[in-house]
Amino acid sequence: MTDYVATVAMHQATWGTFLEPDPALTDAESPHEALNIPILSGHHADLKTFAGRNTIFDRTAARIERVDLAYEDQCSAYSYFDLFGRVEHSHAELTRLVDVGVFMGGSSAILAGCVEPMGLELDLIDVNDAYLQFTYERLRRLFPRAMSRVRMFHGDLPTYVGNVLSAEPQTRALVHHDGAHNFDQVVRDLSSLFFARDRVHSVAIQETHLRGDIAYLNFVDAAVYAVFGIGVKYEPLGANFPPDAPVTSPNQWDGNYFLAGQPEGMYVVLDGADWKYPHPTMELESFLPIKADPAR
Repeated sequence: MTDYVATVAMHQATWGTFLEPDPALTDAESPHEALNIPILSGHHADLKTFAGRNTIFDRTAARIERVDLAYEDQCSAYSYFDLFGRVEHSHAELTRLVDVGVFMGGSSAILAGCVEPMGLELDLIDVNDAYLQFTYERLRRLFPRAMSRVRMFHGDLPTYVGNVLSAEPQTRALVHHDGAHNFDQVVRDLSSLFFARDRVHSVAIQETHLRGDIAYLNFVDAAVYAVFGIGVKYEPLGANFPPDAPVTSPNQWDGNYFLAGQPEGMYVVLDGADWKYPHPTMELESFLPIKADPAR
């Protein structure tokens, strides 16, 4: 949890609160440069792969294509289309979409395209306020009329559960989790949902096929099994890569790679979920980041 201690210490003034958009980004030609966000691979998901399948998705993809903005995506087009499909299928039961770990707004853009036509809200969550501001500005350029229903929360998922969901009993959310991918933090994040399980309809968990250097403990699928058991009922999300795909070899930046033959993500409906963790006697406070001592 060392990184989270440092993050909380650095941003104690805004941690656990909703942020206001940065007006300096409104006219910025390259918001990522203004926010010192590097673009490494420059990967853009090819959303045209699913052209003609759904009018709302087509409209969202067209807007993303039309807005001239530098960014990179973390997920495949298959993951984005499957995420959209779960939202569309369940939107009558939902009031809110929650995107945890926004990066440069790949999944947020897909979810924002659902806000107006499906009558939903969208909360963006990230420990990095620069990514939040970039994503908000990207969404503003894509869907300006939807922005009254979009909020930026600076913090992690357990803090959001404690500060927001706990105070909003009428909420029914679909949570998309693409935040920290290390085992212990994913366990903390998913465990925190236990304390708001009556307010969360489902969770779409990204990067369950991810592996990498042991220092990063990228075992998202193992975290899912730790919380919901090895027999967890889930729907696979996204791409499923063959053994000879380039992404199954360690990449040049941090050595991450994808397991062949495994889905990109898992979609779990919480109604009827068999919680193996946390223990019912545990409290949400156990899963919050350790706050740094301001006297140090």
